[in-house]
Amino acid sequence: MFQAIYTASFLMAWGGNLLGISLSLFLAQIKQSGPFIIGLAGFTGNFIYTIVTFLLSRHHLKNNTIFIYTTIAIGISYFLILFSPVPIIFVILLLGGIFYAVFWPSIQSCFVATNDDLKIGIYNLFWSAGVILGTFSSGFIYSFSPYAPFFVTLSLSIIAFCVLISKKNHLSALNAVPLQDKNKEQISPVLVKEIRMLNFLHFFAWSAIFYLYPKLGLLRKFSPQFIGTVIGTLLISRFVTFFLLMDKPLILHPARFIISCLFFFISCLLIGLGSHTFIILTAAIVMGITGAFSYHNSLLMHIKYNLKTEIHECVIGAGLFAGSLVAGLLGQILNLPVAYTIIGTFTLLVGLLYSRHYLFGLTKRKVN
Repeated sequence: MFQAIYTASFLMAWGGNLLGISLSLFLAQIKQSGPFIIGLAGFTGNFIYTIVTFLLSRHHLKNNTIFIYTTIAIGISYFLILFSPVPIIFVILLLGGIFYAVFWPSIQSCFVATNDDLKIGIYNLFWSAGVILGTFSSGFIYSFSPYAPFFVTLSLSIIAFCVLISKKNHLSALNAVPLQDKNKEQISPVLVKEIRMLNFLHFFAWSAIFYLYPKLGLLRKFSPQFIGTVIGTLLISRFVTFFLLMDKPLILHPARFIISCLFFFISCLLIGLGSHTFIILTAAIVMGITGAFSYHNSLLMHIKYNLKTEIHECVIGAGLFAGSLVAGLLGQILNLPVAYTIIGTFTLLVGLLYSRHYLFGLTKRKVN
């Protein structure tokens, strides 16, 4: 049963990330779109994703297996992009965001009743492996044909649907299991806010790179293969970190926030301004490792303390649409390297703000 969840997560993550990068290239080369349109494309699906996940955190779906059918709906919707003008593409992206908003929180809710750290860790490995494969294959599949990624995404969604529908009864029973009383311990609201904010910043920076770096890479005459490799490297480092974090509890070192934001700042700066392949790939590794810690803490916290997984996904969606929109606007008004510098600086400033009490206490102890 859980193998079906792992497999479907892998396939949908593969298809989603393959299409995400390919769509940026498709809009830039086939539709001749500028940075703002490309950034707006990333904003559109993620914005509706955020809204719907927020609504679902307050109003549960009566049919707890409807997420199975969203897999096939996602594949068909995105396949129609091939035949659509740019305005219709935005409508399709809205539909895709709605379907994903049902799919991912529903998948994660299957782990709440089990409260098994190992199963959660395996889930993180599978979806992140799908993201890696989708990202690495995007450049090569797109190089074969700009239309090929849409056919592949449709095929993956059909397979995911078949895998899940074969276990429909088991999944329905799993989602019907009541939450365990032992998980109803309290957690500090301040800590919840900090963990969510750091995860937001992670996906805010990640979105700016995921959706807009293909455009910057093309402007710098990098091949589609290298563009896919840059983002794939970021995700491989996140995958390896997830592996190391399996069965690990929440990581609550008092310096975690400011250190993470510092690494996000450095990564954005080097990816935006760097022209040497080694520097760019190193920055991607740093961001991937740092991002894994923030995601690990957020998902584990929401499952362990019976917090809504829809809110976890809502925070991710907010970071994704905000990052792509801000990077697109700044890239259109100024340029993409400056956009990445501003985003990195913003992340560091938020880190300083949230860590001010820790930094003040650290300084005070040194003075004494």
